[in-house]
Amino acid sequence: MPKSKPRKKAAAKKKQARRTEHETNLLFGNTPTFTSDDGEALLTARGWISERSQPGGALDGDAWYWMPSQLPAYLEEGEPVPTSVYPLETGFVSQLATPDGSVPPEAQTEYASLEELEADLDRLEAYRVPEGSWTALGGGPGQDETPGELIDTIAEEWELVAELIHFPYSDEQGPRSFDTVEQARSEGRLSEYAYRSVLAGRGLPVPDSGAAEA
Repeated sequence: MPKSKPRKKAAAKKKQARRTEHETNLLFGNTPTFTSDDGEALLTARGWISERSQPGGALDGDAWYWMPSQLPAYLEEGEPVPTSVYPLETGFVSQLATPDGSVPPEAQTEYASLEELEADLDRLEAYRVPEGSWTALGGGPGQDETPGELIDTIAEEWELVAELIHFPYSDEQGPRSFDTVEQARSEGRLSEYAYRSVLAGRGLPVPDSGAAEA
């Protein structure tokens, strides 16, 4: 039996933790919606994945994610989230990746300006959740699992992205190769947003939005 089944049962099927909290605050009127064209230009140029590239766009305000910091989706510790940046009414706030979706005070930094954020980007992009502080449920994907199976069975896009980033792809052509991800994208089974997030998370070149839509 593929190891993903107990992993999926053990993991809560819910939206990415920080985004859910962000949307909930908006519903209750506690958090205004903020956007920043300057932040968008700076961060996407460095390879951050933008909420604006979601199919519906940044409906609840801008957010940017550093996908190389994203851990596998199904962890014993909880629901992992990548290092993220959000605009504020004045300035920005960053939150470092965590294995359980929490945001301890030491993981959050506020910036009064775009220049302050830019000066801290090298640190944000270099940060990784320490090895040994998280454990993948079931040990990760089983030997008989394939990327295509994950794409066709994981409904929550953020969980799918995390699993595809960390999948142990085969170097040989076949159902466990990265070609399966490319094929799913071309067939419309994997969204452009998810595809770009996976590329970014694996440190591969990400085409600009214009090239992706062409």
